[in-house]
Amino acid sequence: MIQFDFNGLSPQKDEIEVFSQADFDFTKVQPNASRILEVAGKYGNIKNLIILARGGSISTFRAFWEGYGRYISDKNVYFVDTVDPDFIFYVKDRCTPKDSLVLAISKSGTTVDVLENVFAFADFTQMVITSDSGNPLNKIAKEKNYDLIIHPEVGGRFSGLTEVSLFPAVLCGLDINEIRKGGLKAYSDFEKGLNDAKKLALVIKDLSDKKYDQIFMPIYSKKLAAFMELITQLVEETVAKEGRGITILPMEAPECHHYFNQRFFGGPKNMIGLFTGVTNFDEEEKISIPESLKKEKLRNGTVGVLDSMKLSDSMKAELKGAYEDAKNSKIPTIKIEIDKVDEFNLGYFTVFLQVFAIYLARAFEVNPFDQPEVEGAKKISFEARKGYKK
Repeated sequence: MIQFDFNGLSPQKDEIEVFSQADFDFTKVQPNASRILEVAGKYGNIKNLIILARGGSISTFRAFWEGYGRYISDKNVYFVDTVDPDFIFYVKDRCTPKDSLVLAISKSGTTVDVLENVFAFADFTQMVITSDSGNPLNKIAKEKNYDLIIHPEVGGRFSGLTEVSLFPAVLCGLDINEIRKGGLKAYSDFEKGLNDAKKLALVIKDLSDKKYDQIFMPIYSKKLAAFMELITQLVEETVAKEGRGITILPMEAPECHHYFNQRFFGGPKNMIGLFTGVTNFDEEEKISIPESLKKEKLRNGTVGVLDSMKLSDSMKAELKGAYEDAKNSKIPTIKIEIDKVDEFNLGYFTVFLQVFAIYLARAFEVNPFDQPEVEGAKKISFEARKGYKK
């Protein structure tokens, strides 16, 4: 669940006419849970999961894994999102075909560098998630007799609560029922009326009209910072079209204070602050200061003020410092806080991001579901490959 603090900001009007309930048809797609569990049951003993995918086919599960899965799982997960030969060697050098599963994911089945990855890992046990359309990846799976899970008819960046992310999640021990439950709750919370996801989109659009064309999004949680790639993709690929849109810059905080705060506070006044934190951390650590050091001077106090400080409170103090400074500096600033990072909230936060991105696209009056400008580079790179073969 998410708490919103709009810091006095509100939309100029509820542009409800630009939103369509049909935008959320993808939320009605039900994953084939029995197929997920059937196939996952075959590979429960693997040590390494190697995922070959790009963009939306990998970004949501990467967030699930890095934000939660790696804290509870005994497996190793390698995200092969490149054809960089040094990295391919690195992965193959650490994994053996005997203890590994290679999972190739591509909705279209025509992503060239994913197919190259498939051939590069030819000696490994593989399985495939792709559409049932007779595409090259589908044909490879059938020819090689790989296990095949059908990719639903949902665009990659909106497929996070389908087989695309749920299969690797269950393979790594995550509770996909809780993930789905959180997602469904978010759909319910954010699909109707002037809800907080829509309000956030409308406020940002209003600020964009006043020349605020960038969003600085510091994230005060190592776990939640795992969503940075998904956040960027959802906003930029959904909204930035036809010369319109806004740039979002999610960064891990408080580390980003040391390299970006000067820009945020001292640079051009075209940035919105979207401060993002966690209310409850899973673990706790306390600081203990030796008596001999308590009277040492620190800023306008002493080192002793840190004695018995909870690190969760330290994280909240870091957020408060930058957030209050932004408000004092008259920078348009909004704060959102996620209750905690667990399977339920992984699903909830994922859906919030999806729905927010759609509302933002509609506020900018662009189609949320296409990405026409990404094809040009793909065509040129394939022609380059053809040339190398000659």
